[in-house]
Amino acid sequence: MIVVSGASGFLGSYVVCILLEKGKRVRAFRRATSTMHEFNNIFNYYFIAKTDFEKEALLRYLEWITADVTDISSLDEGLTGANEVYHCAAMVSFVQKDRKKMLHINAEGTTNMVNMALQKGVQSFCHVSSIAALGRAKSGDMITEEAKWNQSKHNSNYAISKYKAEMEVWRAAEEGLNVTIVNPGVILGVGDWNKGSSKLFKLVWNGMPFYTEGVNGYVEVKDVARAMIYIMEKKLFGERFILVGKNVNMRWYLDMVAAFLGKKKPTIKVNHAISQLAWMVDGFKSFLLGKTPSLTKETARAARNQYFYSSAKIEKLGFAFTPMEQTLEETCKQFLITNSN
Repeated sequence: MIVVSGASGFLGSYVVCILLEKGKRVRAFRRATSTMHEFNNIFNYYFIAKTDFEKEALLRYLEWITADVTDISSLDEGLTGANEVYHCAAMVSFVQKDRKKMLHINAEGTTNMVNMALQKGVQSFCHVSSIAALGRAKSGDMITEEAKWNQSKHNSNYAISKYKAEMEVWRAAEEGLNVTIVNPGVILGVGDWNKGSSKLFKLVWNGMPFYTEGVNGYVEVKDVARAMIYIMEKKLFGERFILVGKNVNMRWYLDMVAAFLGKKKPTIKVNHAISQLAWMVDGFKSFLLGKTPSLTKETARAARNQYFYSSAKIEKLGFAFTPMEQTLEETCKQFLITNSN
């Protein structure tokens, strides 16, 4: 039995779809409070060429179970009989008030997952980390799997939570669990247009006049899911793999999305002073309205820096990434289809 945690989320949904496509039986974890909206949309998009009968046949191989990585008793049941685990469940936030909750889910939740996997005799475990867990190297440097974590005020709370989670995975490896870790960049693709990286497509659609010269690593969501399964099939344990299809300048990224959506390209460059003012104003406005800010000190800082990541390690094994232009074009096309009304 293959278990996927966070299966109703963005990446987890694609992992489930690809495993089903391969004819695998999957036990999918979802929290009691999670909705199936994103999974259902992704499932229907991924298998758009299949008939309803064929989709129903695939779903017979999928077992949903209510499980929470912070609830050990639910994991006891969920991991019974599992021989392979894809740990996708995580919280992503760059808001200071979410720090404690994020550490609880990402770090302590991963501790629970690997401990229970060891107890249940799971044969292989793939942990989804992040390029953020590699620490913040000097802006402009190329970052590889050999990068060492550096304590820095520039490390976001999210990065710290993912780094702590990695330490638990490596600890479990020393105790006998076959583990592998993937460090994807900013994951792009068709998902929920109102959250995560998919939200940026909606922001451009509504008019995004600003841009920065920051650089970051980006990757197609289907590539991340494919790479995870590829690594597990090859039994590449005790290793980590950076998953970045392309290091992209933010202006190039926004220009491409705007062009594919038929919208005006951004024209106002955001410098340090403007970004500082922007996140403070947005934070104050969000506080007054009781909403979560869309821009924070952490995201503003990250948008200005230039970080480059190398995926040469997995590419040397024969894995190929989808061209970023293709990813953006296909994602924008689906955005237009779903937002045509």
